[in-house]
Amino acid sequence: MLFPSRSEAEKIWQNGIDFSREHKTKSPQIDKEYIFHTTGVARFSERLAAHLKLNEEQAYVCGLLHDYGKRLNERQEDRFHGLIGYDDMLELGYPQAARICLTHSFIDKNFSNDDFSYPDHWLNECRNLLKSIEYNEYDLIAQYCDLFFEGMEQTTLERRIAGIAARYNINDAQRQNLEYTVFKLKKQIDKLCDCDSYKILGIA
Repeated sequence: MLFPSRSEAEKIWQNGIDFSREHKTKSPQIDKEYIFHTTGVARFSERLAAHLKLNEEQAYVCGLLHDYGKRLNERQEDRFHGLIGYDDMLELGYPQAARICLTHSFIDKNFSNDDFSYPDHWLNECRNLLKSIEYNEYDLIAQYCDLFFEGMEQTTLERRIAGIAARYNINDAQRQNLEYTVFKLKKQIDKLCDCDSYKILGIA
């Protein structure tokens, strides 16, 4: 299978949470935020897929598992969480879920390393893998829905951008590029939905 069933994905998701708790790779607050974020992305992804008449279960599963690599601490491992999740999902035999772990962080796969505050060797490895991937609707949905959850709040794109900028200490040029790519993605999603996607997701 390209991706696990909903029930299997929920078991994998819970296993990742149990692992991080056992090995103390996340603080209790970050653990709560991870649960809120991933379940929120899954729910929004399913809602968009339903509107677009896509496979709702696949969208839900990809949303739930997109950050699976965060069961480990990427700084301690010196490996980007998207790559950790990508390898984990491939090992489990789910290539569609694997690609979402990678693609959700890169709205523009032809990015410059200067667009991010991550180490170059992380970004170079991601870029090499992304060369062979053509984004589909599920990639776009996961990228988009990932942007509406900040901390323990459902939020707007503007507030999410502000949160990312503060958390990763990005410079003005990086923030401007982030804003451009995020709102370009919104236009793509709106076009696919043939309406303002905020209405589908219930974003005020």
